[in-house]
Amino acid sequence: MKKVVTGLFLFLSLLSLSKEYNIGDKITLKIEGAIDKSQIEKALEDYKISSLEKNKDGSYTVVFTTYKVGENEIQIGNKKLKIDVVPTIEPSEKEIYDALSNPNNIYIENDYPHMGILATIAGAIALLTAFFMHLVDRAKNPYIIFKKGMTKVTETNWKEKISLELRKYIDSVYGTNFLGGEYKRIYPLTEQDIEFIKSMDYLKFAPNRDGDYLEYKKRALETVERLRKEKKNSV
Repeated sequence: MKKVVTGLFLFLSLLSLSKEYNIGDKITLKIEGAIDKSQIEKALEDYKISSLEKNKDGSYTVVFTTYKVGENEIQIGNKKLKIDVVPTIEPSEKEIYDALSNPNNIYIENDYPHMGILATIAGAIALLTAFFMHLVDRAKNPYIIFKKGMTKVTETNWKEKISLELRKYIDSVYGTNFLGGEYKRIYPLTEQDIEFIKSMDYLKFAPNRDGDYLEYKKRALETVERLRKEKKNSV
């Protein structure tokens, strides 16, 4: 709510001005006479000035706010302006605040650890999310997939399984199409790696041809470990 106090500087009517204002009200005062801007600022230094402008007729218009309850006396030049400021709450409402001064009515946050509980829940959610993302990353990791597949190699399925897991790993890491039978040599694959994979193909289509599946499994594992090491060193 904006209220206006209009007075003529050096006139007696300014002294007789008396109105009530609420705390925080903007008070507009028009000042006429032999006074400059610095004198007005000095007179209102204990108040919050929102604006102070000089008008075309030489007068000043100042807008200010006070938060001091009671009679405010402002000395401007050789004149005094009295402004009554009243609180915005009724006496009955004040009793509410008086009750809060009683230590028994003080809210102690430590007695209600809501923030601590919320922080714990948030931390648990973050931890579970991180753990879940870790599991997802592991599930997509070509090396983890290869190792898991190799644990399922048996004496009866090794001719197909070792070749399948090795080619899946190479395609996942290097973007090749070994699963499709396109054995394109790409660094760090060697000619010996290509020949080893081809030999596994021969075994798949030669059921009467035997071999030590543990040796083939060992070589496949060693091949992948070497490829991982060389890829890491090339980064």
